[in-house]
Amino acid sequence: MKFIKYCPICNSESFETYMKSKDFSVSKEDFCIVRCLECNFHFTNPRPSNKELGKYYISDHYISHNNTRNNLFEKAYQLVRKISIRTKYNLVSKFFNRGRILDIGCGTGDFLQKCNEKKWSTKGIEPSEIARIQAIKNHNLEVDEDTDLKKLNGEFDIITMWHVLEHVTELNTTVAELKRLLSNEGKTIIAVPNLESFDSSYYKNYWAAYDLPIHLYHFSKTSIIKLFENHGFSLIKMKGMKFDSFYVSMLSEEHRTGNKNFFKSLIIGSISNLFGIFTKRGFSSTIYVFEKKK
Repeated sequence: MKFIKYCPICNSESFETYMKSKDFSVSKEDFCIVRCLECNFHFTNPRPSNKELGKYYISDHYISHNNTRNNLFEKAYQLVRKISIRTKYNLVSKFFNRGRILDIGCGTGDFLQKCNEKKWSTKGIEPSEIARIQAIKNHNLEVDEDTDLKKLNGEFDIITMWHVLEHVTELNTTVAELKRLLSNEGKTIIAVPNLESFDSSYYKNYWAAYDLPIHLYHFSKTSIIKLFENHGFSLIKMKGMKFDSFYVSMLSEEHRTGNKNFFKSLIIGSISNLFGIFTKRGFSSTIYVFEKKK
């Protein structure tokens, strides 16, 4: 296990235990989330070393890395994913008609394929061999295994990380590299779970979006904006991911009761979305669009 001595956002050494929860998907081990007393950032501490992390991803529950439709839940997930891909592309197209796009953590490549269809020049990064092979075989995409952004050259008009930033081991290095790789007018689009959502407070340590220990960081609106401002970015747009509240609620119900409880999950997900619309707590997951400070 690796202990993080300094807060990744403000470098403070003052933490307190925020919550103890477990890895519900693989190991069933207990892990701790701490809160920085200076800037209120939450992160998993201690956490598995870089060499140890890989084994916590080996799970049949990790369906974002496959396209299976073996049951009702997986079929619903794949349907929602199709809708989400269209929504993601529509967001990208608000800034550029076409250009060069990098998708970090591209999974099975469905989003990049949509961009390909619209004549974008695409590149993906995906460390999962299973997902990467599907992206290359099914869509003939250019996808690299190496996640070290320092080895990557060139400028991109759009860089996307859809539920990936919470996984990266070197947080500040990653954000700095995003800035280096981005064109002067480019946009980086980041989607992460929202620690302050209603479903987070409802499910507490059973909240699936904590996803310990592979989620190393647990963002609020304030913390992610501060992180990117530290590296010379400005926030230009936010967008809630309404489908995520239902998906996360179903997984959270399963963590807590052993059953996805579809009807109750729909209720909690709906309440969470209402809180996202009418309060400052935000949605279960949020998309943030950043650009370089002018």
